[in-house]
Amino acid sequence: MALTDIAYLAYVALSVSVVSTIEYFWRGPRLPRWDLKFQLRRDIMHRIISSVVPQLTDDSSIDSLDLPKIVHDMRAKAMPAAELKPEDGVYQVIGIPVRDVRIDPREFSIDEMSDNPEEIAVIDAGTSDKLCALCEADMQGPERTISCELVVASNIFDEQHEAQLECRPMHTGEKLILYFHGGGYIIGSSAMYRQLISRISQASCARVLGVDYRLAPEHPFPAALHDAYIAYMYVLQQGFDPSRVVVAGDSAGGHLALSLTHLVQATKTPMYGGLVLLSPVTDMARDSGSRERNRNFDYLAPQPLASPLCVVRLFYAPGRRMSRDLISELSRPLVSPLRGQFTNFPRTLIQFGASEVLADDSTQLHAQMAQSKHPESFVLESYDDMLHVFHVFFDRPESTQALGSIGRFVKDV
Repeated sequence: MALTDIAYLAYVALSVSVVSTIEYFWRGPRLPRWDLKFQLRRDIMHRIISSVVPQLTDDSSIDSLDLPKIVHDMRAKAMPAAELKPEDGVYQVIGIPVRDVRIDPREFSIDEMSDNPEEIAVIDAGTSDKLCALCEADMQGPERTISCELVVASNIFDEQHEAQLECRPMHTGEKLILYFHGGGYIIGSSAMYRQLISRISQASCARVLGVDYRLAPEHPFPAALHDAYIAYMYVLQQGFDPSRVVVAGDSAGGHLALSLTHLVQATKTPMYGGLVLLSPVTDMARDSGSRERNRNFDYLAPQPLASPLCVVRLFYAPGRRMSRDLISELSRPLVSPLRGQFTNFPRTLIQFGASEVLADDSTQLHAQMAQSKHPESFVLESYDDMLHVFHVFFDRPESTQALGSIGRFVKDV
């Protein structure tokens, strides 16, 4: 992060803190469970996020947008890699050599699907062609490596067992969490989420493999999904029992975990044992009601779908104008997993903040899941007055409670 960016963040923190503190003591907390510290953090984060990207409402200026510069500015003001103290755990960077992971492009071909309309509906012809093209590029193009971080919490780390920092089972039936970070598919890395990942590892007493999937707009859909599938296949080829693997993710990472589950189901790949979703994005084809209802509470400031700088459009089709065809494409299950089938989904835990802009994404997802044959397999947890991925506010009791629930869920898989 450049000095100018640090100076800007310091200025924002100071100016916002003054106004927010006065408001807090004059009017009281914005929501009942908020203390001054929490309200200050929310307001500072919201100001930074709101000021980084121009706020647009339509495509009138789309041709003049400098997307590379805008994305560069977004990443420049993102949080740096998180330090991991010895008392929290250790991590090891692991590279997945893509060519060593055995994937047949025909797995993604519609022609290879069964006659079951539910399976065929998951992968449309356009997405099938894109996934096959990505596979071909990996086989014929330059060698590629997917960077990951294997995180081991201090309560399960043993210095005398170096094999703990290798991505292979320590014993028969060992559980592993495959984690996808958030960041709107535009920013983020496993390194940014080390502290959250280490706490999930600690709560669940399981190792966690965080995946650095390709980011948009340089690598639009379905590049991240392709990387997620490769990472899961790598885990299986390393010897982990799929029924003992839990796939997890927050925000866009939760969306990726959901989409991966639909893809694994459609390709008849062995399904993992559990799914953990933290404030997931589930519907990219429309702006939900909670985006307006909670916009004055959450720190997120999502642009409407009509904006060419909406992260949904940057993720799926950067620079493309809004159209009915685009909306139709965004409604497909691998893009909007809320619209898929959940008949054979694994056990799922969904956690969200009741005051976040994506609250409806979680409640509507659970409502869809509850219509399956085994509604008891899908658990929804709402946390009053909490925001998007509130888990990262580690000093809050809600974070402690949610992480504890994740730990119990993983142990029960």
